[in-house]
Amino acid sequence: MSRATARRALTGLAAAVTLAAGLFAGPEVSAQTNWKMHIIWVAARPEAQSYKAFVDEVNDKAKGKLRIELHQGGALGVKDVDMLRILPAGNVIQIAGLYPGYMTRDVPEYTVTLPPGTVKEPEKMVGALSTLTRIYEETYNKFGIKLLGHVMHPVRDTHIMCKEPITSLAQLKGKKLRVWEKFHVDTFAKLGVAAQVIGQNDLYVAMQTGVVDCAVYPIGFATTVSLQEVAPNASYLFPYVLHPLNLIVSKRAFDALPADVQKIVTDAAEQVQKQTIDSYLKGTYDREVIAEFQAKKGRLLEAFSEADQAQFTRTAREVWEATARELGPKALENRTLVLNALGN
Repeated sequence: MSRATARRALTGLAAAVTLAAGLFAGPEVSAQTNWKMHIIWVAARPEAQSYKAFVDEVNDKAKGKLRIELHQGGALGVKDVDMLRILPAGNVIQIAGLYPGYMTRDVPEYTVTLPPGTVKEPEKMVGALSTLTRIYEETYNKFGIKLLGHVMHPVRDTHIMCKEPITSLAQLKGKKLRVWEKFHVDTFAKLGVAAQVIGQNDLYVAMQTGVVDCAVYPIGFATTVSLQEVAPNASYLFPYVLHPLNLIVSKRAFDALPADVQKIVTDAAEQVQKQTIDSYLKGTYDREVIAEFQAKKGRLLEAFSEADQAQFTRTAREVWEATARELGPKALENRTLVLNALGN
């Protein structure tokens, strides 16, 4: 073989090796899976911070095999009410945080699965978590969604926040009240109080312009929307016990992950669930934010009387039962399961 022929052979061999190396390197370079995650809560909300902690944990442990990009405040234009229709395909978004109450258009019984104001002791909700999980999973499984776990609400207390000092149901009558869901419209109507649903993002202006005089709202979230500026007077009425927040993923997207990455995702979900439950039970966040609320000129008044609190809970329970009967057997079944899990 001549030297020229040998050089050509070596050159061809080198090119083949380079090509082979490129072929083998290609999958390694493109091995990272990218997910988009939707949540409706803005970055200042503690719920958003809990979801971010989950994302950070996954991104750190997955080491490039999976990267989740968190989009807060509904930045992707996805509506929570459409989640059961959008998430399963796993193309627009692959993972999300969701308040189950937003599924009521497609699953009406969630209106009365665990309505706010019906449970007196916050600790009991944690005891009912396994029952709630089974209820949610029944729905998610039908739609091709996997429930990874829960993010517990950071606050335990719900207040009536007003322009003027209001500390009784009697004083609340004649006032225009903001609530966040229809169940409370019905409950307050039975108590002789006119209420309307107004979204969080519109609440400040509604209060400022006199559309409403008071709002059902936890002090714990007040400073995130500067509510203390237009409704500085807060009085406790009932515990913040309602659907826990869910952490859900497209089953199609999850099943496409390698087993080791699936475990990283599920472990991170379990970790954030445990952390948020511990914080909820200890009331850590409430204590911290009340101090901030007062530092920003908010006034924590004496609570509604025990008699008023009992009347509110009793009325909410009556509305719970009546509404479940209107919605039919599945709503009644879920209500019974939750009541049994709560022990009352």
